[in-house]
Amino acid sequence: MVRTDAPGVYSFRNEQVLSAAAATVTVPRAGRSGEPPRSPEIQSVARASAVLGAVVDSPHGLTTTEIAKRTNLTVSTVHRLAHTLTSGNLLCRDPDNDRFLPGPVLLRLARKALDTSGVPEAADVLKELADRTGETASIGMRRGDEVLILLSVPSTRSLRYTGRPGTRIPLLDSAIGAAIVAFGPDAIAEAATVLTRAGDAGAPGGPVASTWAREIDLLAIQFRGYAVLDDPHDPALRAVAAPVLGASEFVRMGVEIQGPASRMPEAQLDTLGSIVRSAADALEGLPVSIAFGEL
Repeated sequence: MVRTDAPGVYSFRNEQVLSAAAATVTVPRAGRSGEPPRSPEIQSVARASAVLGAVVDSPHGLTTTEIAKRTNLTVSTVHRLAHTLTSGNLLCRDPDNDRFLPGPVLLRLARKALDTSGVPEAADVLKELADRTGETASIGMRRGDEVLILLSVPSTRSLRYTGRPGTRIPLLDSAIGAAIVAFGPDAIAEAATVLTRAGDAGAPGGPVASTWAREIDLLAIQFRGYAVLDDPHDPALRAVAAPVLGASEFVRMGVEIQGPASRMPEAQLDTLGSIVRSAADALEGLPVSIAFGEL
């Protein structure tokens, strides 16, 4: 928990995907001497994609040598690809320092992807959730045994939790993670084992006692429809989360509010949980996970 008056800003980094279509479909043939089949990948397109990805992931652009180091391509190959991409306006070059930056075509693609990603709509839902509860609101996605924070809208109060998009949190330490696991397709016992593997195996009483405790917690989350978690590293910080359900049985995302536990007493948890569940319902159907490269 931090004390700050800085305005909240959420950020989104678009991930580019390049694809090539062939006029005919061919089946890869096995190589000589039992070698595996040749890949149908078009090498020049794959290399161009790697160059674009390296430039996009760099906040200040990259030189030819820097691109070569990040992509494991030769400098001469990068030189040819970068100049070809620049001539097609996918990249541009800063004349002052010879660094390559995203070009106008790439920026148009990013804007188009953003318009259809559901991210602006998701940010609006978070803004309304933060306004209604007075607490910081965040969306997170499950990645393995972690939760990746995608978007966050801070509370307007001077004493608040500051969400950090891009942060990865162990499932065990996240209310979003608990909500995702509780409403997933796995049995409660198996879901509890996932949480145990994430970092609870050394808890007092051993893994069996720990798993039993997790089963009880997950059953309670299912009964209430939302998860409540006091931060294990800062007991004064509390979070209330709900899963974002969809057509698939697999639950990958959740939404939460987080702030001082003193502002979320037991008597208000049902009211806050209902508000968070309403936000989760509003997020259903938005392709936010696709925008962040999950699918």
